[in-house]
Amino acid sequence: MTARSKRLTRDSAFAFATLLLLLAAPVLAAQPSASPAPKPNDQILRAQIFLDGSAFKPGAIDGKWGEFMRKALIRYEQAQGKNGAQFGEKAPAQFDLPLDQSKPALISYQLTPDDQKFIGQVPESHAAQAKQDSLPYANFLELVAEKFHARRDFLKQLNPSYNWETAKPGDSVQVPNVAAPFDVQEAIDLKQQTEQAEKANQLKTESEKSPNEQYSIDVSVAQKILELKQDGKLVGSYPITPGSKTLPAPIGDWFVRGFEWMPTFRWDEAMLHHDERSGDFYKLPPGPNNPVGILWMELNHKGSGIHGTEAPETIGRTTSHGCIRLSNWDILDLGKKVLPGVHVRIR
Repeated sequence: MTARSKRLTRDSAFAFATLLLLLAAPVLAAQPSASPAPKPNDQILRAQIFLDGSAFKPGAIDGKWGEFMRKALIRYEQAQGKNGAQFGEKAPAQFDLPLDQSKPALISYQLTPDDQKFIGQVPESHAAQAKQDSLPYANFLELVAEKFHARRDFLKQLNPSYNWETAKPGDSVQVPNVAAPFDVQEAIDLKQQTEQAEKANQLKTESEKSPNEQYSIDVSVAQKILELKQDGKLVGSYPITPGSKTLPAPIGDWFVRGFEWMPTFRWDEAMLHHDERSGDFYKLPPGPNNPVGILWMELNHKGSGIHGTEAPETIGRTTSHGCIRLSNWDILDLGKKVLPGVHVRIR
């Protein structure tokens, strides 16, 4: 056999072996390409942002029609004198709202070094938390979601290719175009102002306002809504979590004894679950991840108050320990309107 014949034989054998391997290999189904993230309904998103900027709050922005958006819209309509407005499980075909269609529903936000200052470690145990100076945001996703009153999964939907785990100052992300982005620094400033007013004995109360400007608070446990009234008229509403079965919100008429901005919280399991103080407790430092958020409004009922939260996405969907819980951005809005002494009716 010539050298050329041997080479052809070897090449043929190699080709045959390759063919056998290909035939024996498992058949792989074609992998579908990743579907683009679904876009939010533009009109629902615009209506949600509008309500968020009004006095009638729809809860965390997610671009979806839901329970608290429906309740906010009903109350907004009532305040406009449209008492017959009814809305069901589906969003209305059109929203009778003065929506500015020329204004973008989404904007680009650049993460800043000031944002970075409010991000740090948040230990899981209360014992470890008590050793810290503050309870900041755990990451940029948590901070941006609270700043723009949005659900975290909605921000991920708006930014499908962005890696939140490597977020850093200078990065730009898409966010809802809310009227008043939340800034924890504002609560810090309000704490200083309140402390200065107390020292100077210049802290004002609700009763010092003229009667037609005085606010009152009406809480519906069943509806999970806090209504704000002025001179007997409905002027605002907020979604809430109102107590639990074991420690329900105190039914009755009360008043706010005082405000504590950026509070330190006494975590006492016995108090939280059995309404009894014990010697086994932790003092948790202030910050957006404090269990009572950025504001504690103490009621004249032992252990009860109106306060913020470290978990805004759970408002209305989990329980609270005998208190009225709002998102940090909503409790900031409420706390800038009412003063100590404001009447609170819980029903």
